[in-house]
Amino acid sequence: MRKILFLFAVISFVSWQFWGWEAKPLSATAEAIKTYKLNFEWQNGYEGWSKVPTTEDYHMVAPGLNLEATGAEEINEIIFGFCTETELVQELVDITEHGNYITCYLKLTTKTGESFDGVEVFQVDDKGRVAKIWAL
Repeated sequence: MRKILFLFAVISFVSWQFWGWEAKPLSATAEAIKTYKLNFEWQNGYEGWSKVPTTEDYHMVAPGLNLEATGAEEINEIIFGFCTETELVQELVDITEHGNYITCYLKLTTKTGESFDGVEVFQVDDKGRVAKIWAL
């Protein structure tokens, strides 16, 4: 599943770039995610994230980090606990939107200086709320 989502994100990005299509304006939810990512600071990560519309039981999985959480309380404790522990710095490289999926391409750096590329895919419900997040 992880490989399929990553491949989908890469193909979407490349096809838009190759064909030179004009990108549509981002939805309100994608704009909220973009603002959150552009202003991300590990010290107040959840505070910034809480401005993005989510379902009550939204689910996040980061298989490469063995992290998984459901709902605001667990997301705050587990996911943002990891961000705080590692002093994670996120740089938004690009954001795309295709149907009910919003994809963020990121450059991530930890307090130890470890740097790696990441992709986050957000699935949005028909009310524009984040229901599922894959951090790859």
